[in-house]
Amino acid sequence: MKRKLATQILLLAAIALFTIALPSRSAFSEPTAARHSKLAAPQYDDPYSDFRNARYTNSGLLSERDEIKLGTQLHREVTKKYNLTDVGLDRVERLGQRCARASLRPNLLYKFHVVQSREINGFSLPGGHIYVTTGLLKIANDNELASVLAHEIGHIVARHSLKTLKTRQEYNELAKSIGDLTGVAGDVGRDLGIALGQMVGEGFLTIHSRDEEREADFLGVRGMAKAGFDPQGMVTMFQKLKHVEGQEPDLLGSLFSDHPDAQERIDNTRYEIARMRRR
Repeated sequence: MKRKLATQILLLAAIALFTIALPSRSAFSEPTAARHSKLAAPQYDDPYSDFRNARYTNSGLLSERDEIKLGTQLHREVTKKYNLTDVGLDRVERLGQRCARASLRPNLLYKFHVVQSREINGFSLPGGHIYVTTGLLKIANDNELASVLAHEIGHIVARHSLKTLKTRQEYNELAKSIGDLTGVAGDVGRDLGIALGQMVGEGFLTIHSRDEEREADFLGVRGMAKAGFDPQGMVTMFQKLKHVEGQEPDLLGSLFSDHPDAQERIDNTRYEIARMRRR
């Protein structure tokens, strides 16, 4: 009897010791839950993830030679619609060529132009033609102006207008006409001029999708930084545009129409600046 009682006591003691040695269920589950929670925490969504590994060529589009021909023709139509001026052109040329040399398409011959207009605007065309208005020059310091020029260079690097042109129903006919152009354009040049004049009038090649604008922002902020400009200038440029949008929205041209929200662009640019500084 005593032996049986002693055995029971030893058994109970062993169970007690084993129970103490094991962590409680809550003690085990809480750190595990915390670890899972930390793993599952949402990461900041990289706004430019789609563009980081992009490779840019004319493959599947107009050849670079024909792109330059197209740009020459389009520029002729632009001069019919807008009043170009030399006011501020030296400044635009100086800043623009710096950004162009630092871009992912440095070997293209870029041509910069100033449009006489109180509208705050900038746009680009295939073949390296970039335009900014006198209204924009008045409100932008050099870093801010460089951000606009680098953004427009970004559109040319990514061949956005050429991709848009390819969606045109008469693309094949236009492409053939451009390819047939020589020094003496003749009837081909006249007919092409009419078609391209309509496109310029419609803004067909200068208004881009929101994703294209994001891509141009991405290429622009990286390009201007590489050129030695303060990328913060892109942030302050967007802030100025946002202010103008609230005060005199009629002054904003295609630089802001159908673009991503101004605050989104500010946030995205700050994200990219922080990312560049970490590397």
